[in-house]
Amino acid sequence: MSRKNRHATALVLLSASLTPISVTADQIYFSFDNDVIVGVDGDYSNGLLVGWLAAPERDFSSASTAFQWQSKLLFTQQTEQSHRGAKLYSRMWTPTEIAYDFPQPQERPYAGLVELESYTGIFSPTLAQKNWLTIGVIGPASGAEAMQTLVHKITSSTPPKGWDYQIENQLTLQLAYEVDALLTRQQAFENSQWDLSVFNHTMAGNFRSQTSAGLTLRWGDDLAQTFGQVSSQAGHWGNFSYSANPHGSWMAYLRMQAGYRFNDLTLDGDLPYESALEINHEQAQASLGVIWAFPTWSVRWSFDFYSKEYQSDVDDWHGYGVISYSKVL
Repeated sequence: MSRKNRHATALVLLSASLTPISVTADQIYFSFDNDVIVGVDGDYSNGLLVGWLAAPERDFSSASTAFQWQSKLLFTQQTEQSHRGAKLYSRMWTPTEIAYDFPQPQERPYAGLVELESYTGIFSPTLAQKNWLTIGVIGPASGAEAMQTLVHKITSSTPPKGWDYQIENQLTLQLAYEVDALLTRQQAFENSQWDLSVFNHTMAGNFRSQTSAGLTLRWGDDLAQTFGQVSSQAGHWGNFSYSANPHGSWMAYLRMQAGYRFNDLTLDGDLPYESALEINHEQAQASLGVIWAFPTWSVRWSFDFYSKEYQSDVDDWHGYGVISYSKVL
């Protein structure tokens, strides 16, 4: 069996192992990331995901064995809600100029990644913990080349010609943990509230290892019921419909963080040419978004920004837009 087929088989088997629990999931969600919002094509280019969330419960006693085991990686705390879910997430990175059909040693290489991720979290109005276990494959087996080629053909955009020089196939394994702690929550005008919290997000694995600390400022209604559900984990979506009132609930947020990145497979993975890039270890990120939720559906728009990821990048900052939609089944 070829390496590409072995990677694909591993993902199929893991997906099949999660199928029985998806039957009882009460919410599905979709999300789309793209850098078109900032008028460029390059660096983190786009992402597409589909996921599900089980109905929040008091604990994990009715969850499958896999989720019960994963939840034990969380520290004990007074809990009002426990969450669990999974998602399939496809992402890609490209150099700024995608019309070249030759290697670009001074530019970010092409990289495609597809991941299958499981998630557990415990929440109270003032403290929240979450963790994620992820298996994926980076390289041609991710299917990123075919996806970008199709999208650019449909939209009459520049055809990408350098995917022959992408990061080579490799399985990825990741573990991530995040904790949010409330600093203050106050009343604002027209029955709204604002709150300020601190958080730490840490991930470890051969795809990326990084630890970051930051602040989250939120303004909206029912903030105690949704505390900790805005996250720094890529593609994460909280269950905002569960606590939404019939006339709709809303939230605007600003999330800022700074940290240290130890490795990044999109930059230091195996390539068919010699790359001249060096990872930029000091990282900063910010996300500005708004969420509108009803008992049966929710939607989010956000603008995400991040500092340069390799030292010779001529741009200090990059950004992309995110739109997410969820539907209660």
